[in-house]
Amino acid sequence: MMAEQMRRSLLVGDLDMDDKERNTLRDHIVWLGSQLEYQRQINKANTEFLKRLVHPEDLGFSVSNEVRQIAYSLLINNQIEK
Repeated sequence: MMAEQMRRSLLVGDLDMDDKERNTLRDHIVWLGSQLEYQRQINKANTEFLKRLVHPEDLGFSVSNEVRQIAYSLLINNQIEK
């Protein structure tokens, strides 16, 4: 009974997986998680930079109105997509 439950717990999508396949799948999941975190940090840095470009007392004073408008529209579009 216990062996059958253990075997069922190792099934993924009606496919038997051995230890090598499970470890490979786990490695892929860990890698994808680390890439997701990396991209999140890049997006956060980009958003902070755009906010600085829009703010007139930070970097905004050194760029044209056109650049500030583009940065502002990028910030707004990012907020809508979230």
